[in-house]
Amino acid sequence: MKWLLVLTLALTAAAQPVREKNFHVLTVLEQHAPNDARLTQIATAKRAVLRASTNIIESMRWTPQEIATVSEVLSSVTTANEPLRKSRMYGDSPNLVKAWQQAAAAMNRIYDVYGLGKPPRYPEIDSISFDVKAPTFPRMLAMIQTVLADEPDGHPLFFHAPLRFALELLRANWRDEAGRFEPLEQGENKAVVDAIKTTNWDEFKYAAIVVPGSGTDRPNQAMSPWGKARVTLAARRFKAGLAPFIIVSGGYVHPNQTPFCEALEMKKALIAEYAIPAAAILIEPHARHTTTNLRNAARLLYRYGFPDAKPSLITTDQGQSAYIEAPTFAQRCQSELGYLPYDRLKRISPFDLEFHPRPQSLRVDPIDPLDP
Repeated sequence: MKWLLVLTLALTAAAQPVREKNFHVLTVLEQHAPNDARLTQIATAKRAVLRASTNIIESMRWTPQEIATVSEVLSSVTTANEPLRKSRMYGDSPNLVKAWQQAAAAMNRIYDVYGLGKPPRYPEIDSISFDVKAPTFPRMLAMIQTVLADEPDGHPLFFHAPLRFALELLRANWRDEAGRFEPLEQGENKAVVDAIKTTNWDEFKYAAIVVPGSGTDRPNQAMSPWGKARVTLAARRFKAGLAPFIIVSGGYVHPNQTPFCEALEMKKALIAEYAIPAAAILIEPHARHTTTNLRNAARLLYRYGFPDAKPSLITTDQGQSAYIEAPTFAQRCQSELGYLPYDRLKRISPFDLEFHPRPQSLRVDPIDPLDP
């Protein structure tokens, strides 16, 4: 539960969950960045372009030379390793230089996708919200630039101006998905987190029933037929006593910029239609793909202190269940996440797969800023 405490305090204290989830290493650096002339020079240059640049995106972009310079300076910093390790967002043996390089690449990617309109991995749901060729778009960028130039603290550290510009691009595009509902432990998931502490795990075969979301193809539709079927299956297994908790996973995904959160809508249906207690339903409201449904569910299982030895159940419709079991899905996880978020996958029924979560799932992935 230590990781839960560290992350909850960070999200609460900063009141900037999008920043904390994508760039926690930079928050750590605010306390541990060395007083080095090379970093001061970069900070000065980045501040200057806010007042003078006519191409703010390229001026804010981290160049290979800048990334290398910062990496060289940070290579001698050891005091940041422990707070990074405690967060578990960078692995059990974090490398500050690699974490910094990951953050710099993530900022550059935000500039590309949400400033230049380059396609993300999934353009249908994650693209920029504007026509970059419209005359109003450069005026919007200029407005963001002048507002940042007016920042009272003057962007003191070397990464402040580029980071804040990246976050403003996300904000301007209404891309705050990563921060919605956070900190979950103090809101939608509080009752479940409290209940977990007193659960007699010996009474249950599984730790949790994980239900992946399914987006709709209609703007005014809260749940798809697939989502409704998955809720029905999960309710049956819960009432059969297979697990004490249900994890519903899915964010604001389909159609693009939908007002409906898959996880929240499934929770509502479980309560209203099947009388499942709210204190038995965890929401995971950020996943945007089946890969991250499983990764994010694994994160909650670790984050909230579920027993390591007890498996959980993936319950979904027959088609998605077969897809998750197929070798192509494992290949997709390796390609997009860099690892498998699950272990010991085992077929139980046409609708159910048993699995164990893997701790690699805790690693942050800011290349996908909507669900890092």
